[in-house]
Amino acid sequence: MKTEPTPHPTDSPPAAAQGSARILLPLSAWLLGLPGLVCLAAGIALVAGDFGGIHPILAEPGTGLALIVSAIALLGSAAFPVALAHLARRDAAARDSAPQ
Repeated sequence: MKTEPTPHPTDSPPAAAQGSARILLPLSAWLLGLPGLVCLAAGIALVAGDFGGIHPILAEPGTGLALIVSAIALLGSAAFPVALAHLARRDAAARDSAPQ
């Protein structure tokens, strides 16, 4: 009686091949992306509304624009770790599928 060998957990296909499109983001992407989204929301709120009664600096016209520019910088910086992780996964997959 012949039995099939039990596959090793690392022999399973990658998550994308299993039909799951889940992407794991690096911690640095979260640490830069979440403040970027907060800055973006606050900047849009400051541009759209009048918050001069809360604090005098919020009455300045450039305050909302400064937060939006900061949000763009933070979100752009968060994209680098995501792109590097994607390239690392692609290289690892190419290395694994290359003939020995």
